[in-house]
Amino acid sequence: MKIIRKLFLNVSAFLCIAILFGSSALAQYQYQNQEKIPGASSQQSEFIPYVKDIIGFGYATIGILAMFMLCIGAYQYLMAAGNIGKAESARETIGSAVFGLVLGLLSWIILSKIHPDLVAFKNISVGGQ
Repeated sequence: MKIIRKLFLNVSAFLCIAILFGSSALAQYQYQNQEKIPGASSQQSEFIPYVKDIIGFGYATIGILAMFMLCIGAYQYLMAAGNIGKAESARETIGSAVFGLVLGLLSWIILSKIHPDLVAFKNISVGGQ
């Protein structure tokens, strides 16, 4: 218990020092991303459009991977040829791909409830500006 208490105090002290000295040092730097997101129109210099590009890329990746896994599962199911074990494995692959698509849809719904502009792919208005 003493070790946990010491660890907690050390981490807390480190975070306090990092917040006090780091925030003033970070305030003088402007955000500039290092990588262009595939499929984005241009390299963004602002954070919010960069996050929107990441979200869009994520949804495209979810769709492509789900279709790829559905094709693999269908091929496995066709090649099972009566082998019950292989057919069950193919069904699990197809079920997992559909579950991934459902999770992607649910994440889109959650993001649209948080802020509709996150999934609308238009400019986000901050503070009524």
